Amino acid sequence: MTLGTVLLAFTAVAVLFSAANWYLAGRTLRLHVITHTLAEALAFTLLGTLWFASLGSGGWLLVFSLVALLVAGSERGLRFAVLRSNGAAELTNFVIAFVKILAGGGLLAYLTAP
Repeated sequence: MTLGTVLLAFTAVAVLFSAANWYLAGRTLRLHVITHTLAEALAFTLLGTLWFASLGSGGWLLVFSLVALLVAGSERGLRFAVLRSNGAAELTNFVIAFVKILAGGGLLAYLTAP
């Protein structure tokens, strides 16, 4: 896997995550949201390229589903528990975050898998 492939995958995942966070943030992106999104996309891309470069391409759907469940569930669940916010809105945000991570895994599978 070349550096160009990793950079292309990072760019695609960053655009996908930025679009999802743009929607979740009320259609505005501030500098701290953009910085967080880029860091999230970089960590996710590195995890995905490590998975596809070393362990193989099989079972990516299960791996990224578990990662999405852990990330989206812990983030939304903690926010729901602490802020006591609206359950329907939190469920919508959970589904968007889950699909965002799963779609990012699909992009990585398409762009970096052998």
